[in-house]
Amino acid sequence: MRFSLVIPTLDRPGDVRAFLDALARQSFRDLEVILVDQSGSNIYDTVIADFSKLWPIRHIRINIQKCRYACVVGASYASGDIIAFPDDDCLYLPKTLEQVDASFRENPSLGLLTGAVLNQHGLPSQMGRWLDTSARLNESNIWTGLVEFSMFIRRTAYEAVGGFDVNMGPGCRFVAAEGQDLGLRLLAYGVQGYFDTRIRVIHPDKSIGINLARARSYARGMGYALRKNAAPLGILLEFTIRPVGGIVFNVLKGNRSAALYHAYVILGRMEGYCSFAARRAAKVHKEMRTQI
Repeated sequence: MRFSLVIPTLDRPGDVRAFLDALARQSFRDLEVILVDQSGSNIYDTVIADFSKLWPIRHIRINIQKCRYACVVGASYASGDIIAFPDDDCLYLPKTLEQVDASFRENPSLGLLTGAVLNQHGLPSQMGRWLDTSARLNESNIWTGLVEFSMFIRRTAYEAVGGFDVNMGPGCRFVAAEGQDLGLRLLAYGVQGYFDTRIRVIHPDKSIGINLARARSYARGMGYALRKNAAPLGILLEFTIRPVGGIVFNVLKGNRSAALYHAYVILGRMEGYCSFAARRAAKVHKEMRTQI
């Protein structure tokens, strides 16, 4: 088996159907689908029945509604050489898996491959900042070089670093940056990572309206990841100065809501970075790195 696609999902059978329908148009077919269902119902049964003749589909039900916990559970059933974690509302382009497979075959030392994100209109995603050109991943550019649903990882490397941190991601206090955390641990383990603009995944843009609670919770996840992975001073300053600049710029423009948004980003990052959980995770991670 070449690919194991682990899909954490909650009450989105229509989106899962759309993903599987796009997957059916892939030129590459050596894969398995592991659907980790957090809905506590049978709403996915018809979808699974409709596609189960195309590839093996394993339907796993769990009672805990935590996205990365679901990923970890699903990954424990994976048998593919390469593991990926597509969101239930994303889509692969017809050549995505073929391109990923070729990249890993051409470069045996490659352990982590990420790609660009397009929105539902086929345009570059507005969900944050992204690298503009293909590049080898490092501890600096990884923050704009990956998102969880566009990560493809050699399963042996994923298992070697322990997979996702189940205290991060949707359903947790530290909502975001779990992909960067996993990527940084892979790099620390010696895995080569690469961002390739030719690898593209479609994901709908979320509302661009100002949501202070979401901004704070996502920033909290980044702060946690920065502390856990001992981010260098330059990275810490970058992720502090940018929102401070955003506050000043928008205050001068008289845009109070945008200035408040950047203030909540700083607050969230400080909460995550200074949390006891981040300090404890950093200590554990440091001890693990000394054993590599």
